[in-house]
Amino acid sequence: MKTLSILLSTAGLAGVGAIALSALPAEAATAASCSGARSIASAPMLRNHQPPSWGTVRLVRDSCYQYWAEITMASPLVANAKANAFLVQYGGGNNGRVLSCDSSGGNGSVIQGQRTCRTPKVKATAGSITFAAIGREYHNYGGGYEEISENITKRTR
Repeated sequence: MKTLSILLSTAGLAGVGAIALSALPAEAATAASCSGARSIASAPMLRNHQPPSWGTVRLVRDSCYQYWAEITMASPLVANAKANAFLVQYGGGNNGRVLSCDSSGGNGSVIQGQRTCRTPKVKATAGSITFAAIGREYHNYGGGYEEISENITKRTR
């Protein structure tokens, strides 16, 4: 009888594990269905508003209406340089919210040897909510980081 109880308990635990495992592919399928990320607005990174472009800031959206900002520099950054992208939300309950690559869910600002970073993704299905992406480049000449370039995309949905 004791062996039967252990066997049934083990079978019950195996059943719970099977249920838990079956939930994971559904979540993965949802994430996979949010494909089709595309740039919906971009702007060049210019120093003193003059060419050449040192990179690009982009506003990106996927098929699930998740938005984020990305900055891509033309070449890996040198020592004492960094860059960051910012996602600005207009409208909705989080009107005025600004997220950067350094925000939770982002992948950290661009530092020496790197070229790109992205902000966290924000889901917004309401048509009244729009976004813009800002890119900023900084350099430390010995007295702390100073902004040397900035640009913003058009505000869009």
